[in-house]
Amino acid sequence: MTLLESFRVAWSAMLTHKLRALLTMLGIIIGVGAVVGMLAIGDGYSQWIDAEFNELGVGMFYVNPEVDSPDEDETLRPRLTSADAAAIMAPGRAPAVEFVVIELSRNGVVSAGGERYLFGVKGVTPGYFAVGDQQLGDGRYFTDEEEARAERVAVIGRLVAETLFGGIEGAVGRRISVNGVPFEVIGVSTTRQSQVAGAVSRFGDPGEQVYMPYSTARNRLFRNEVDTRVDISTMTVKARDSAAIDEAIRQVTLVLREEHRLTYQPNDFTVTNPAQLSAQFRSITVGFTAFLGTIGGISLLVGGIGIMNIMLVSVAQRTKEIGLRKAVGARRRDILWQFLIEAVVLCVSGGVIGIGLGYLLSFGGTFLLYSLSQDPSVRASVSLFSIVLATSISTGVGLFFGLFPAMRAARLDPIRALRNE
Repeated sequence: MTLLESFRVAWSAMLTHKLRALLTMLGIIIGVGAVVGMLAIGDGYSQWIDAEFNELGVGMFYVNPEVDSPDEDETLRPRLTSADAAAIMAPGRAPAVEFVVIELSRNGVVSAGGERYLFGVKGVTPGYFAVGDQQLGDGRYFTDEEEARAERVAVIGRLVAETLFGGIEGAVGRRISVNGVPFEVIGVSTTRQSQVAGAVSRFGDPGEQVYMPYSTARNRLFRNEVDTRVDISTMTVKARDSAAIDEAIRQVTLVLREEHRLTYQPNDFTVTNPAQLSAQFRSITVGFTAFLGTIGGISLLVGGIGIMNIMLVSVAQRTKEIGLRKAVGARRRDILWQFLIEAVVLCVSGGVIGIGLGYLLSFGGTFLLYSLSQDPSVRASVSLFSIVLATSISTGVGLFFGLFPAMRAARLDPIRALRNE
């Protein structure tokens, strides 16, 4: 019997017992579908995490005024000031740093001559708008000169503009008050909220923020809420190169410890590196995918045992047929290949259906990722690798679990087989 003829016989046998074949393949279908679907969802989730962290800025890290020690020390209090930022940017102090952005974040009562609302207020240096994926809907950002003169100008978020003026159009040039201090609106930001921003202490939806020069916020609005130890909420530092971020962190830490006169004490500030957080998120994703892959592997194991069981039953039912084939000249290897191919056909057919199930799971994963990211470009897509992997696994399961029944059939004595009733 030729190889092609063996495939034809195997396919005919499967079609003859459709329900039995489907139930036999069920474990393979679930296992392959789980593997393909989870790989697709895991890949889409990784793309989303990368996109979210890229929005925070490549080569960026953040410094916050918090004691970096698990032990409580009443003598050590947080410290971080605008003078520290100037020290970092001093020539020769931290050559791996390209620029430093500082911000002072508070809440403020905002109005446009009518009803008053509570929004977030951020006093930032102009470089803030060069960090991450910033988007300007209308107008402009404030300049270094306006920062130096502590001008009363503001860039408002999209939701602030809609609340105060009914929309973005016409907001630029209008007047608003923040805690009773008048400001001129010079721009409207349409930057969307990052889903992972809270993980690096950049809280608040950008659409609900009022941005103003840092000097204005510190000296005009919140001068009674800052002191000589802490007058900024967050310091954003950009390394000159993404590969030099570790060196930049080392240099910034050294400068701040020198400025704060720290010797043996822990840091009175914390440094957060989004790249490390991204790696942590990725490890969680890999662990979760591996867990689901293990479940898929168990399903494949159960499916393989089912294949072996049904093939043993098939051998028992077709004992007389095997004896007749041997009597007319079929060799052991012909019988072996016949039953082995039948097992492989069952598994590969289940694998093909499982790939279809994996596509359905990927569609569901795409919907889930879109609900998280609101970004249509983030998709759970089935890759060629996962299809090849699924096909290889299903073929391997067929060969492994079909080998014993095929060997048993090949070793049957033709005389005893022909006597079987």
